[in-house]
Amino acid sequence: MKLICLKKDLKEAVFICDRISSKNLNLPILSNILLDADGKDLKLTSTNLELGAEIIIPAKIKKNGKITIPANIFNSFLSNISGSDQINLEVQNNNLIISTNNNSTLIKSQPADDFPNLPKLKQDNKFTLLVFDFISGLKTVFYSCAISSIKPEISSVYMYSNKAEMLTFTATDSFRLAEKKINHFFLEFGPILIPFKTVVEIIRIFEGEEGKLDILFNKNQINIIKDNILFVSRLTDGIFPDYNQIIPKKFIADVIINKEVFINSLKISGLFSGKLNELNMAVNSGDGFFTIKTSNNESGENIAKIPAKITGESVKITFNHKYIYDCLPNINSEEIILRFSGEGKPLLITGAQDNTFQYLVMPMSV
Repeated sequence: MKLICLKKDLKEAVFICDRISSKNLNLPILSNILLDADGKDLKLTSTNLELGAEIIIPAKIKKNGKITIPANIFNSFLSNISGSDQINLEVQNNNLIISTNNNSTLIKSQPADDFPNLPKLKQDNKFTLLVFDFISGLKTVFYSCAISSIKPEISSVYMYSNKAEMLTFTATDSFRLAEKKINHFFLEFGPILIPFKTVVEIIRIFEGEEGKLDILFNKNQINIIKDNILFVSRLTDGIFPDYNQIIPKKFIADVIINKEVFINSLKISGLFSGKLNELNMAVNSGDGFFTIKTSNNESGENIAKIPAKITGESVKITFNHKYIYDCLPNINSEEIILRFSGEGKPLLITGAQDNTFQYLVMPMSV
């Protein structure tokens, strides 16, 4: 193998591959990146058997060939090397020689024969989606996934489309639930469960990209294709909870408040929340203010009275401060609506000008 490519292209591709590669004592080849020079392109591949990435970058290929090299060493090297915009790669005696105008480095390599192939799906189940919509859907809900892998179905983002011409993303950890709908989606398909770790990598790889991407899937796998990048992952095998039956249909009080004012009040109140992150809420239907209170024996106490439009009954209830705060940046609306279903019952948060997102929070027992 012998080629010349741009350092910028190579560095970006190796950075992605390094994140996906893994240290596996039984399969040490998984800590490597596969370099495959063929024709006019250099293809870089990495996998940990759960996730995988294949990235193609343009290169001037002088000699075809394949080799694998340690991902972390290659990434660290490219992150620190300076000088020339171009990099020369050449395999000599089964080692990779990397050279620029002022640097020459040899990295020990391994043959490519044992490197596993990525599972590439057929075009049978495929749809195309704006990158912005896909990333927005995932980012708006993924923080509500359960972190524990005891119940993998709720440590995943639930994604489906129905006849209502909407693509729906949902996540829950059983204490809270976030749902985001993308309008004008015209393909109906059965639900899939995308693992939390996969979602994190999808966001890191594709966020900020423009245009569209292709999504292919079957019962066990998902492929995401955008220009020169192929990302693959296993899907979670399980059944997501039937969450629609727990979303309240009746409410005793609605509170409409300015989102930024509420966020700033929560930032201050968070300084004084207790060990359990308790946030006491009080709705007084008569005075036009929504009150939140936090207290801590060590740091003190904070009470904030927020101007609000209030309809319905008065109510006092306690929620997890972090759970309330987490959802607010994801609401595309100047005002938010807090919908109280009663003491000891869930709170539903939506945008006053955004009906594509809803967030359900269970109360705390204190």
